[in-house]
Parts: sequence; C-alpha cells; structure tokens
Amino acid sequence: MKKFIIVLGMLFLGACLFAETYKIVEVIGTVNYEVSKGKFSPVKVGDEFEASTFIKTALNSSVKVEYDGKTYTIKAKQANTIDVLFTMAAPSKVGLKKQTIAKSDATDYAIGAREGVATASSRASEAKEDYAWDE
Repeated sequence: MKKFIIVLGMLFLGACLFAETYKIVEVIGTVNYEVSKGKFSPVKVGDEFEASTFIKTALNSSVKVEYDGKTYTIKAKQANTIDVLFTMAAPSKVGLKKQTIAKSDATDYAIGAREGVATASSRASEAKEDYAWDE
C-alpha cells in the first residue's frame, strides 16, 4: 500500500512539473481571468495560468503572454481559454501565396501569353472599323 501511495505521489508531482503554464509578461488596460464560475479577478504581471484558464480582455486592453519560449500579445475584446487565445495570437503560417512577376523576356515564351489586355479604348477603336460613317 505504501508503494502505491509513493508511486501515485510521484506521478502527481511529475504531472505538476510538466503542466502547461502561461506566464503574463505585460498587461495594458483591463484584463481579467475567471477564478470561479462567473467570478473574475484582474490579471497581474508575473501571474502563471494553466491552459484551461478563461481570460477576458476589455476594450483598448491587451496582455502579453509567454509560453514555451514564445511571447505573443492577446489583443482587446477577446474572451476564451488562454491556450486558445495564445494560439490565435500566434502568426499564421498559411495566408496569401507570394506571387512573382514575370520578366519581360520571359513572357514571350510563356504558355498562353497574351499580346495585350483589352481596354475600353482599344475595343472602341476596333468597333469603329466595323462601321462606315457617312459624312
């Protein structure tokens, strides 16, 4: 029985040591965390929270959070668990694809290259050739 309690204690201690904690680096404005159901307290610099802690930022407020050596800013009017907000604040790796502009000599050899783009004036000048004007 003693061995069981010791092993259980070691597992609990190990879980506590490797628990995800998010550290507050900077607070601007009003930022609160949920202490108990429906009760909020202000966040202070140096506070550490578990991943499941509910955080709420007010208008014109932000909080800088550090986790795993990375620091991101959670912006104003956000309310969710700190791990979700931290993930949302991280820069995204997906986005617009960078496009390159073909050089002028490369367009000659491009498949489906166009000679020019039709504009209103070019279409009007082409249409003028279709009609015979009596003067």
